Amino acid sequence: MGYGEGSAFPMTPLTGPALWWRLLVIGGLWGSSFPLLRLVAMEMSPFALAACRGGFAALGVLAFLAVTGQLRGGGWGVWRAALVLGTCNGWVPNLLTALALDSIEAAPAALIHAATPLQVALMAAVLLPGDRPGWRGLAGLLVGFVGIAVLLGPAAINGNASFTGGLLILLSGASYAAGTLYARMARPGASGQLVLGQQVVSGLVAALLSIPFSGTGAYDQPAWVFGVLAVLGILASAIPLTMFLRLLTKARVTDAAMVGYIQPPFAAGVGALLLGEWPALGVVAGGLIVLAGVWLATSRPAARAPA
Repeated sequence: MGYGEGSAFPMTPLTGPALWWRLLVIGGLWGSSFPLLRLVAMEMSPFALAACRGGFAALGVLAFLAVTGQLRGGGWGVWRAALVLGTCNGWVPNLLTALALDSIEAAPAALIHAATPLQVALMAAVLLPGDRPGWRGLAGLLVGFVGIAVLLGPAAINGNASFTGGLLILLSGASYAAGTLYARMARPGASGQLVLGQQVVSGLVAALLSIPFSGTGAYDQPAWVFGVLAVLGILASAIPLTMFLRLLTKARVTDAAMVGYIQPPFAAGVGALLLGEWPALGVVAGGLIVLAGVWLATSRPAARAPA
């Protein structure tokens, strides 16, 4: 499904169950990526990890488009958008996250990343006049940033993370937020080719950077590492990204960004099962403050019935 033209929706924006089942699937798959990334980050260079994640995602999208007969189409406009999204939503956040997960556990990483909707709301207030927050949105932004401060504070971290790791996750969220706003404003067509182009750009740039910074020896890994990377690339990158780009054509940008709500519990659950990492109480408290801020910033009071 392609993107419409202009700033208005071609139909009534998604709400209710139609919106939430999509948010659950996208957020669940993206949230599960944090412990999987941390598992591989212990073995592999961040540059090589980002390159393989983008490469496997590109192969997964290519196979899907070939089977469904959607390889044709697009054009320079789609590839221009792919260059932007392959940077903002591709190799930059993939590299930042891989670097961060060498020193921060999956659950606090996902909780800090849950602040991405706050960053989207803040950027939308500047770039999308119709999405400027009112007093409720401003209160949510303030509460959310208090939660981030709690998460990054040494008392809350309690050995589960580092300030640098948390800051890198926050920067990766800002990159995703910029990409989300770009996709919503530019509305490029041919979403299948766009996702493929984004992953090709993401994997190729990371691979080129991996040679001088990590060397070819960084790719000398056991088979299970590449198995995890394939799962990351296809199930935790290509599929949720395709769904998210389509969601941006049907839902408000701040509503679509609420996938940040869904990621932390999945990251915590999978992290506990795979890595035995249980978040400290201070991390949970900071995360709850962040989610409260996200809810305030992105939710809307019920419309008053006409008299």
